Amino acid sequence: MKKEGMSFFEWQRRFDKEEACKDYLYHEKWPNGFQCPRCGHTHAHFLPSRGLYQCSGCHKPHLVTAEAVFHSTKLPLVKWFWAIYWVSSDKGGISALRLTKLIGVPWPTARLILTKLRKTMGH
Repeated sequence: MKKEGMSFFEWQRRFDKEEACKDYLYHEKWPNGFQCPRCGHTHAHFLPSRGLYQCSGCHKPHLVTAEAVFHSTKLPLVKWFWAIYWVSSDKGGISALRLTKLIGVPWPTARLILTKLRKTMGH
């Protein structure tokens, strides 16, 4: 996800809003446009009240965060994306305490983020 040579300020500008993060995830999940994994239909309606896409063929709901490290999170995606930057750019390994200060979350939350990101990066 992190591009070579991108500073935190560039990263922060690119992923400054929740919508920018969701747009990125949409294009990563469906690079050629929406395609339902259940029925193969290529059209979906966005339901803003629920924050998901509903397949026009089988009506199955799809989240851009489904099957991703931040699925079912209550934390804003902006904070997740910033955490991804700091975890992937810190050569010595970032601590939960440092991440707490960098993204403004409680220590248990920072520890959970680190655990999930490290496990995901290991795959």
